[in-house]
Amino acid sequence: MDLKKFSGKKICVAVSGGADSVALLHYLKSHESECGFSLSAVHCEHGIRGEESLADMAFVQELCKKLEVELAVFAQDCPSRAEREKVSLETAARNFRREVFARIIAEKKADFIATAHHQNDEAETVLFRIARGAALTGASGMKEEDGWMIRPLLAWKKAEIVAYITAHGLDFCTDSTNEDVAFTRNRLRKEVLPALENAVDGAVENIARFAVKAAEDDELLYEYARGLLRVSDDEDGRAYTVAFCDKKPLFYRACLLAIKGLGIERDYTTAHLDGAYALQSSERGAKCDLPKGVEAVKNELGIVFHVKTLTKKVEKSAPKRFSMDGFDGGRYEVTLSNEPVEEVGGWRVLRADADKIPPSAVFRFRQEGDVIARFGGGTKTLKKFFNEEKTPTHEREYLPLIAEPSGDVYAVCGVEISEKIKVDDKTKNRVYIQIKRKD
Repeated sequence: MDLKKFSGKKICVAVSGGADSVALLHYLKSHESECGFSLSAVHCEHGIRGEESLADMAFVQELCKKLEVELAVFAQDCPSRAEREKVSLETAARNFRREVFARIIAEKKADFIATAHHQNDEAETVLFRIARGAALTGASGMKEEDGWMIRPLLAWKKAEIVAYITAHGLDFCTDSTNEDVAFTRNRLRKEVLPALENAVDGAVENIARFAVKAAEDDELLYEYARGLLRVSDDEDGRAYTVAFCDKKPLFYRACLLAIKGLGIERDYTTAHLDGAYALQSSERGAKCDLPKGVEAVKNELGIVFHVKTLTKKVEKSAPKRFSMDGFDGGRYEVTLSNEPVEEVGGWRVLRADADKIPPSAVFRFRQEGDVIARFGGGTKTLKKFFNEEKTPTHEREYLPLIAEPSGDVYAVCGVEISEKIKVDDKTKNRVYIQIKRKD
């Protein structure tokens, strides 16, 4: 990676204390003056390994002090989080790190987060995704630059990192959990990849090379798929028309571009794409439903994706003081629970700290002057927030809010909560906020 392109930028290195992240920190520090970027570091303490974990944190603090690199430390009880959220420990830890990184970027403490992923990690990721049924997009693996996330060592082999550590006499920590093959990633790293290397010389490098080629092929397919897509706007909102096409790789990608344009980022499944493809063989006017009120309809030009308009006028309820009794908003009903609940209709279940919701808060709908403190930092007008989240236009006036009678918005039900009521390590009274469409 050409580090000179980051001249004038702020790079924050994610440092666990392990060999890879220590090598990355040292490598970037040694090029800081030459390349003109400024360096900082972040350490995430996951609360998983007790005293060993705390010792790693102390090591990172001492290392950053020695290298004169500013360090930010964040801690969370990830085992408890995994239990609360009913996810694996790996997922809870990964989500914690992502939240920390996003916060650093949102608070403008860095322009980029640098992680120490290398070529072996790339091969591991590709194998993991393929084993879970990923298509070409998933098989494309990681990128050296992905938004504000950068991976300067992605082209390095693990052996090269070990050689760098040895050449510079660098100390590092060893995470005992990395030896536990009960974790899927560890099993791939410790058992599967070595077996592949023994069976096929250069397997890791070849898998990483395949990931690069897959990414290039995937981008080319998306480029052709964009040629199938037409966008239009009228009084009923935005619509995306995907032209008829019997080539599934192109048709499916065009459909993905359409539904993401309408705000569906993560709630779709292969079944939704299969349903849209099947419409091509149906009569004109045939439909299929997708999350968040989006539907696909066949017309003479192709398959049209748009937000369903109301077939009848829906009366919105008057504002009501916030309580655990919930809120019947007319089009959507809000229910609250102290126990985790499932998502319905593609709208998110929000987690909030009930003790942070002021007594003055009410259930209401959007109005002029509304602002929201974004999760992770920063304040935006509600209009700009909706635009950035790609919330369907026809849904915005019907989505219930938890807010002050005027001004501050604490939650857009089904979409996002404010930084002001987010769950943190001190939360004792957690509330889950769910919305269900009534019509």
